[in-house]
This record gives sequence, structure tokens and C-alpha cells, in this order.
Amino acid sequence: MNRLSILLRIIAIIAASAACILFFISKGKLAEEVLARKAADKASREIQVELTEADNQIEDLNSRLKSEQEVLSDTKRKLESTRSEMYTARQEVSRTQQQLSIAKNDIERLEESAKRLRSDLLQSEQSLASASNDIEIENLNLRIAELNKSNAKLEESLQNVVSKNNSTSQDSEQAVSSNSLSELYSTPSDTAKPVSVFGPETEILSMKNGFIVLSNNANLGLVAGAKANMIQKKRAIGSIQVVKTDNEMILANILPGSNTSAINAGGTITILP
Repeated sequence: MNRLSILLRIIAIIAASAACILFFISKGKLAEEVLARKAADKASREIQVELTEADNQIEDLNSRLKSEQEVLSDTKRKLESTRSEMYTARQEVSRTQQQLSIAKNDIERLEESAKRLRSDLLQSEQSLASASNDIEIENLNLRIAELNKSNAKLEESLQNVVSKNNSTSQDSEQAVSSNSLSELYSTPSDTAKPVSVFGPETEILSMKNGFIVLSNNANLGLVAGAKANMIQKKRAIGSIQVVKTDNEMILANILPGSNTSAINAGGTITILP
């Protein structure tokens, strides 16, 4: 019995020591497990942070990818529009080349027709030159005839004026012989302005492009539409037709057949209606 009790005690002691050893071993393992769990929690938190950062990066990459896709789609559209524009431009270039070839052919035909027209023009100019000489001679003959007629009319009017002046001078001499000496030496109240034998004189202000501007005065008596002859140095130099008058000037048209070389600005002419 004693041996049994001793064995039991020994077994109890061994069990107690084994339990103590197991307790201390389990306690150390538990601490290790706690540390390991803490490390695992820390690692999980770090992994979670890394996952969130990775998610953010993925979202950024997705947004960039969308923007790149949009840019790519815009580039594709621009490329397609550029291709269509290039195609239309090629068609326009081909049409322009065709038009240029047609225009070149037209230019060649026009040059040939121009050559023919030049030769025809030279021939017509030669024929006109020969015909214009005859026409100019006929015009000169007509002008000479008109000047002769006007000179004849002026000579008749000159003779009439001279005869009238002679008659008036005779009448004045008879009146003077009948009056007394006091009446002869008396001063008249009004002095008459000298007038040319043919008619009133006026000054040429200007002459240009077939028109003449004369100085107007009361003795001329010209109105718009009236025709008159011009006399210079007792010779007819032509005729005019009045266009417009005012208190100072007369604008008239120089009629054909007039000697314009004898009309100079600043000179004087006699107007005979």
C-alpha cells in the first residue's frame, strides 16, 4: 500500500509538474498567438490601406483610360474627316485639271481666232484708211462751202451796216449844221460805249472740248438756244450755239466747221446774231 501511495504521489507530482510545464508552454504560445494576431491585424490594416490606394489608382487609371479613349475616338473622327476632305480635294483637283485642260484648249482657239481677227482688222484698217481720206476730203469741202456761205452773209451784213453808218453820219452832219455853236460845244449827259461795226464785242474766257465761255454783257443779247457767228479781225471764224447764260458768262457749243485754232483764251471776238 505504501508503495502504491508513493507511486500515486510521484505520479501526482509528475502530473502537477507536467501541468505546470504545459501551462507555461500554453501561456507562451498564447502570448505568441496574441503577438501574431496583433501583427496580423497590423498587416491586414496595412494591406487594407494598400488596397484602398490600389483602388484609387485603379479609378485614376480608369478615368485616364476613358479620357484616352475619348481622345482616341476624336482622333479617329478627325482622321475620317481628313480622309473625306482629302478625297474631295483629290476629286476637286481632278476636276480642276480637267477644267485647266479645257481652258488651255479654249485659249489656243481664242489665240487662233485673235490672230485671224488681227489680220482682218489690219485689212479693215487699210480699207478704212483709204475710205477715210475720201470722207475727210468731202468734210473739208463741206466746211469750205459753209465758210463761204457765212462769209457771203457777213459781207452782205457788213455792206448793210456800212450803208446805215453812212446814212447816220450824213444825218448827224445836217443836225450839226442846223444847231448853234453853244449846242455844239455843250457836254452830253450820257456817253455811248463804242460798238464794233459788225456787232458787240466780248472777251473769250476759256475754250475746251468743243465748248467756249464768253464774257456776258447787255449788248450781246444772247439767250439759251440762240445761234451766232464769231468774227475776228473782220473775218468769220465760225459759229456757236448758246447752252447757258448768266449775268457774267455765256456757255456755248462751238458748231462744226469753226476755226478753233483762231480761238484763244483772253482774246476778243465780235458776235453777229
